[in-house]
Amino acid sequence: MEFFKLSKFKNSHNLVPENVTLNHQPNGENGRGISYFVSNSHPENYNDLKDEEEEENDDDDSITNEVKRRLKELRRNSFMVLIPEETALADEDGEEEEGESSSSEWRDVEMEGRKFWSGFDTVYEIYCERMLFFDRSSVQHLQEAGAHVPLTPSPRSASKKLSSPLGCLSLRNFDAQEEVECLQKPCSDPYHDLETAYVAQVCLTWESLHCQYTQFSQKISQQPESLTSYNHSAQLFQQFQVLLQRFIENEPFGVGSRSEIYARTRISLPKLLQVPKIQGTNEKEDLDHAVVADDLLKVIQGSILSFHEFMKKEKKKSVSGHSRLGSQSHISQLEHFQSLLDKKTMKLKMMWKKSQSYRKKTWPTTTKDVELLLGLVDVMILSRVIRSTKVSKEQLVWCQEKMKKLDFCDGSFLRDPSPILFPC
Repeated sequence: MEFFKLSKFKNSHNLVPENVTLNHQPNGENGRGISYFVSNSHPENYNDLKDEEEEENDDDDSITNEVKRRLKELRRNSFMVLIPEETALADEDGEEEEGESSSSEWRDVEMEGRKFWSGFDTVYEIYCERMLFFDRSSVQHLQEAGAHVPLTPSPRSASKKLSSPLGCLSLRNFDAQEEVECLQKPCSDPYHDLETAYVAQVCLTWESLHCQYTQFSQKISQQPESLTSYNHSAQLFQQFQVLLQRFIENEPFGVGSRSEIYARTRISLPKLLQVPKIQGTNEKEDLDHAVVADDLLKVIQGSILSFHEFMKKEKKKSVSGHSRLGSQSHISQLEHFQSLLDKKTMKLKMMWKKSQSYRKKTWPTTTKDVELLLGLVDVMILSRVIRSTKVSKEQLVWCQEKMKKLDFCDGSFLRDPSPILFPC
């Protein structure tokens, strides 16, 4: 409601009497004051207008502060949510100031993410919520597409466009140019929205998978003789791996793009790409049938290898600049990021070819090679996001922050394993 009040407040400035002219002049530190000058000989109206101005300015400050407070609460209660901190007068700021505020905000969000690094419960809860959100989106677009066009043709043959709810999820303010672009493109291809949901779930799954692996391996190193058993978790991760392998085997016989096949398969197999949560029990199990921590770690390693194979099997289709959706400046940013990603991918692949684990289908034997393998999956994920037809600004920021976690120093590869969940 505060947003609607703010909108009404903006419109109230247009209701100025004809005998008054507006002169925008800095007033105080914020530089947002508005001075009124009476153009005719009615000085008694000046004091009234001045009093009204002070009251409205007070309302403006209170509403703006309330909006800021609500945004901060959203960032605290949500993990890695991209909500740029902008006020109603953000259009007056330059692009440099906007970039600095976005960067500083990401630093704050990453600090919150590192707090969650000590416990995975909150991260996993939000992961499940976002997977469910994109499940509902996929079902909706499959139904809408089926009502107008068959699912068998390729996306290029789709003749009817359907509106998308995914473009309305960001809480930030759009500038005038973006508003015009949105009005000019009121409809979107349902196949593009299916692709968006597929890419989002792939990114979310990888963050949950590698985060649990890293955290669990650290726990084993700290408690090597733990008697905790993980029978149920091992079964769930084996199911995760089996479903991935089954999808890889059946995909060549499916009809449509991978995103279409995946969306239909996930409806019938909801556990596909759904990473289970590691949970142990201290109850006494039969020693011959108990799954200890080292055994579960090997199962998770097999799941990561299957996910790596899942990413490698996807057909790579390049997306040219004219086929992307978005403004020209946004497309330029995507192309610039693509060039940086290609350079980092090339360095990583060269290091991987020199490693002992190259061309082996088993889990790497050294910590260095494990980091290289996880880094290869990271760049595959980033490359898949950038190849999408629709890449929002929030998703591009996610890619940029994700790539900052991959670095090279003195001939060694450095990888930050802290999770950063894909935005929705």
